Amino acid sequence: MYIHKKIFHSKSKKRNRFFRNPAKLTLSTIIIIGIVNSTVPAASKPDTKPPKIKIIEPEANQIVTGPLRIVTAVKDNKGIMKVSFLIDNEPVEEIYKPPYEAILNMGFWADGKIHRVSAVATDNSENSTKSEDIPITVLKSAYTAPYLKYPNNKMVIKSRSQILLKWKKLYGAKNYTIAIAKDRMFSNIAVSYTVTDTFLITEPLPIGHYYWAVTAQNPAEKWSAWSVIREFSIEPPLPPVLFGPKDKYYYKSSETPRLVWHKSDFASEYEVKVVTSINPDFVEYTKMVKDTFAVVSGLAEGWHRWSVRPKNKGGIFGEWSKSQEFHTNDPEVTQFVKVPAGEYTAGRDAIIQKINYDYEIMKYPVTCRQYLNFMNQAYCRNAIDKNGYGHYDGDEFKPAGEYKFIDVKEKKKEIGDILFDEDKGYFILEDDEYLDHPIGDVSWFGAHAFAKWYKLELPTEEEWEKAARGQTGFDFPWGNNIDCQNANIAGCMKRGFSASTTPVGKFNGEEGTIDSPSPYGAYDMAGNVWEWTNSWYGGNFRSYRVIKGGSYHESKGVKANLESLSTWYRHWVDPQSTSGKFGSAVGFRCVLKK
Repeated sequence: MYIHKKIFHSKSKKRNRFFRNPAKLTLSTIIIIGIVNSTVPAASKPDTKPPKIKIIEPEANQIVTGPLRIVTAVKDNKGIMKVSFLIDNEPVEEIYKPPYEAILNMGFWADGKIHRVSAVATDNSENSTKSEDIPITVLKSAYTAPYLKYPNNKMVIKSRSQILLKWKKLYGAKNYTIAIAKDRMFSNIAVSYTVTDTFLITEPLPIGHYYWAVTAQNPAEKWSAWSVIREFSIEPPLPPVLFGPKDKYYYKSSETPRLVWHKSDFASEYEVKVVTSINPDFVEYTKMVKDTFAVVSGLAEGWHRWSVRPKNKGGIFGEWSKSQEFHTNDPEVTQFVKVPAGEYTAGRDAIIQKINYDYEIMKYPVTCRQYLNFMNQAYCRNAIDKNGYGHYDGDEFKPAGEYKFIDVKEKKKEIGDILFDEDKGYFILEDDEYLDHPIGDVSWFGAHAFAKWYKLELPTEEEWEKAARGQTGFDFPWGNNIDCQNANIAGCMKRGFSASTTPVGKFNGEEGTIDSPSPYGAYDMAGNVWEWTNSWYGGNFRSYRVIKGGSYHESKGVKANLESLSTWYRHWVDPQSTSGKFGSAVGFRCVLKK
């Protein structure tokens, strides 16, 4: 069929005539036709002819001061696979597509000497031809080096210790070597790197000042000149400024210290440290936080000093902030005794009266320690000034205004005077021996302010008397007789010692005393210090407040004094009084009502 189709489509008249009369075909004719059409082409010869190449640019003996453009003319019957460019017979670049030309950075050969440029053409059969050498002179002024981009020269870096270095790509470079040194002469290399990219993130570097430069290497392993030297410094983040609480802050026992500071630039987290003020080496609390505050619980009562230092993402710590102090308290008022609703005996004649509600009263008078804590808490919140004055909202007899809470000027050592220490910035007790003695020198306004501060109240005259005697009808909380073993009264001090308060609760049956509580378990309700009540005196002294219980000034040997110590006795005092017999020896206790 193949033969027939071939003949049928032939335009030769001579061939077509055989088909007009197929019978005339002879065997010899068929054999000839078959031989002609079955001829196999001979195998082609391998390509061994090399390509032709000539360098058109640059011209011989050209002087080069920078980039050099090399242009070639290439010819081959079978096609070109690549052209390789050489300097001094060292291959530096290969081009696989036309136009077969290259631009070489001659700064890598800048030495003022003659160098030879050549090119090698390789065809698709891997036949190669090298061009003639073209001599050129590369001036020393052709020196080139990478251009540094980041960080800016003399940049101070506080946010991290791993530094991003960037430079501009240098044409013809294959590798870059980066040197980081501690000195400008690069005699103390801190670290070096070789990379192919045009940027680098260093390993973590210590705090300090650094110099850095970059050089490039081309494919012929020629090195460029070093770049200009630039500097950078790694510094720690700045210490934060403490925000609150303000210095010398007094916390209530019901409050948990919340330490707050301003955000420090470049800091990713902060270390908070709390130490005791009396021993800064004793660390009470330390923690790493990402926020700008920390809530610190579980601290013992006393003064604490706190500070913060920042830490950046690179793990570098900044300096500690300036420290500040704060004070924490154990519960200010913890011991109460319960007084149930019901009858009690009142007055000299023990008349039966009744209070229809339960309440609790402090087991002991308020101590110097407790009142000192209150004053410092109030002072740091601007509720009292350093002279002991604070605000009172007013009542039917006294207008709203500033009133003296306590006398902080007089130094009466017998009651342990409270003073304001200008150097420390807070109130102190003149003599810590009196910390657990009842407070004196306090006005009714000062007693009222203390009670209100802790959500308590001053007792009414009736509440006080019921707590002192109950239904017994006794003249004194424990009975009808009083002596130096029952209470702190005048004439009981040893010879050579002046009268003074005694620690609250002293008369508890120990150290030669007789246990002398009230029927409900309250102590010191006769002697030691008078106690303010919330009741008005009435009559000619209606704007005066009632005080109860007598003080260490009263003696059992004087009838009037003896009555003053009784549970039923009531006396009147100007609520502003903080001095004199009925001032310096007046304290108070509080009640808690549900």
